Amino acid sequence: MKDLEVSFITNKNGKKTHAIIPIEIYKQLTALKSLIKYSAPLSANELYTFSCQNVTAHGYPKGTRHKPFFLVTKDSQAVLMPVDSVPSHIQNLREELLSDGTLQLDPEHNCFIFTKDTQFQSASAAAAIIAGTVRNGLDVWTNREGFSLKESGFGKKTKKS
Repeated sequence: MKDLEVSFITNKNGKKTHAIIPIEIYKQLTALKSLIKYSAPLSANELYTFSCQNVTAHGYPKGTRHKPFFLVTKDSQAVLMPVDSVPSHIQNLREELLSDGTLQLDPEHNCFIFTKDTQFQSASAAAAIIAGTVRNGLDVWTNREGFSLKESGFGKKTKKS
């Protein structure tokens, strides 16, 4: 076996079941494991941001990757006036959030502010409340690296044939 050669053990069908690696590669892998263990953890609640019309909101997906809920965090902003064509269910939800105090007027910034963390059925519903117009939440919410929810692996997946 050469210094950096990896060998495999296969089952009777030829499927690889085990790898035999040189000790130097093993040492490197275990060192890498300890680095990952003590670095900043990847949070299940990675923060995503959505900005439009001089408002900015933050939140994160919750639940399953294929159909996550979306939690908008406290102090996120929403536009004052939705467009006339916003669907009635979004308008009704917005009125409910205003009447229960979840959304309050922020006259200093000329917008509404979320007074508490608020969970929505989808990232799109959250984006529609914030923007006052229909938006594809999987496309508009982005993380600090600039990746959208869709690019981060959220949303419905098509089955491979």
